[in-house]
Amino acid sequence: MKLFIIDWTKEQTTPLIDYCKKAADVIGIELKDGNEAYIKTAVLKPDAIVINYAEKPSHGRMTADSIRKRKITSQTPIYFIDGAEDENEKVEHIGICLSQEELRDLLDD
Repeated sequence: MKLFIIDWTKEQTTPLIDYCKKAADVIGIELKDGNEAYIKTAVLKPDAIVINYAEKPSHGRMTADSIRKRKITSQTPIYFIDGAEDENEKVEHIGICLSQEELRDLLDD
């Protein structure tokens, strides 16, 4: 599975990024700019997009909403990871909310 990861922690690597690199083909990562993530997901055409939603949930929500509305990526699964419950309710119509453990189970299958 080809993954694109959006992680607002701005760290060059995180446990989420490290695990995804081991379990899947990470074809792109964006740490700072939602617009860059929007552009890169169209160019790279990942099988799924993983958004670390623990940091800056509004940025993740806006970026995911833009990606979902674009024709070329409208059917790409989007996984929101580690969001607060109230934030998860705001994105249920855009993607699937998972914990890091649930994502690991998904990638291990």
